[in-house]
Amino acid sequence: MTDKNLSTKPADNYKNTPMGKAVQKKYADILHGSRPEPSYRHPRMTLSNRAKIFSPFAALRGYEEEIAAEGEEHLKVTKIELSEEDKGKLSDKLLQVKKGMEVTVCFFEADDVEPAIFDTPAEPARSATHLGNYRTVTGIVNHIDSVYRELKINTGDKNVLGKELPVTIHFDDILDLSGDGLIDIDK
Repeated sequence: MTDKNLSTKPADNYKNTPMGKAVQKKYADILHGSRPEPSYRHPRMTLSNRAKIFSPFAALRGYEEEIAAEGEEHLKVTKIELSEEDKGKLSDKLLQVKKGMEVTVCFFEADDVEPAIFDTPAEPARSATHLGNYRTVTGIVNHIDSVYRELKINTGDKNVLGKELPVTIHFDDILDLSGDGLIDIDK
């Protein structure tokens, strides 16, 4: 092959090169023919099935979930204790919440493990601190239980069986509550 045959011109000019002319002459009988139709025994694959062939392959099943869980483990925080004034404002908002109302709740979700015990100068080895994450959910209020001090919200999330389970939030874990129709009484 010489440098004369290696052209830097657009691909349209390939057919005019000596190599292109040789290829056209060799395959002239099939070059401009139509695509053959498949037999009835081997029909063409649908586009959706063809797309599945080229979809990403997860060689390690559950690896992505494990990495995400590992990241959450490092983001654990301690529960924020509200001041008495903030507890009063939150209590006033909870009194306004009615069944069927759409609300957004920011709350603390503790781990299922035992609380961490830290030594403090005032009370050595007595202060237990729960570690967990803060979570914000928006949904429709399903039930307000003033005896058990719980708020149940339907978020639309479903379990593996397809049943919608409400999110149960203890009043003491709520950091913030907002929604249509909730007003700050102090203002």
